Amino acid sequence: MLPLWEAGVGFLPFRANHYRGSPQSDLFFIPFPAYTVRGKNIEAENGYIRKHIMRFTPKLVLDLSFNLGLNVKSDDDQLRKGMKNLDPTFEIGPILRYYMWKSENNTHFLNIEMPYRAVYATNLTYIDHVGYYSIPYLNLLSKGTDDTWGWGSEFSIGPQYGSSSFHNRFYAVDTQDVNARRKYFHAAGGYSGTQFVAALNKRHGDFLIIPFLRYDYLDGAVYRESPLYKNAHYTFYGLTVVWFFAHSKDSQTAPTMVR
Repeated sequence: MLPLWEAGVGFLPFRANHYRGSPQSDLFFIPFPAYTVRGKNIEAENGYIRKHIMRFTPKLVLDLSFNLGLNVKSDDDQLRKGMKNLDPTFEIGPILRYYMWKSENNTHFLNIEMPYRAVYATNLTYIDHVGYYSIPYLNLLSKGTDDTWGWGSEFSIGPQYGSSSFHNRFYAVDTQDVNARRKYFHAAGGYSGTQFVAALNKRHGDFLIIPFLRYDYLDGAVYRESPLYKNAHYTFYGLTVVWFFAHSKDSQTAPTMVR
């Protein structure tokens, strides 16, 4: 039983490549306000929002999903030096979710999830539609139990697809950006790599701990001929620590993403 909503503060140290295909990576330290909502028709936390739109069957539902993307400072990246910075993005669109399997003790859940989201770039002074992104994936969730010392887990894997304009945001080289190291390039839409995500989670009182790893294998992606693509292995890993200091009186037994 967890509160219907919670609010707090979090700290996120992580290391990530500048963008998928970049050979450079940096270490980041980000403090952030934290929130969680666990409703019957909507669930949300930092980085995503899911809301029920339609239920076709008890196992097949259509939800609304939301996601965030990091910015890239081109002067800090050797391949993009002198090019326009990439502002942060947010993604919003439907996600079709099929509750494929659950264990008899309601501890393990296997879902098929298929989001299709429109992607927008913004620096809070403008909003620009930059394409579409999709990643149908298998998602295995496990609740924390005494046998796992209270640690829950989530593992997912799936192929990524992007529109031409989405890929060109990262990998296009226009005429004004061509030089001795960068040839003109524009990407097609299509396969964008395969993503694997592993995350653990443990709740201890008002504290939540989440170590995580995301790995993308990009070999074979439609933008592989771009001069801005030099690394087939994208990694994003870190540790999230959240302290919740405000809670609702009402509680929810399980998030709506498992049945």
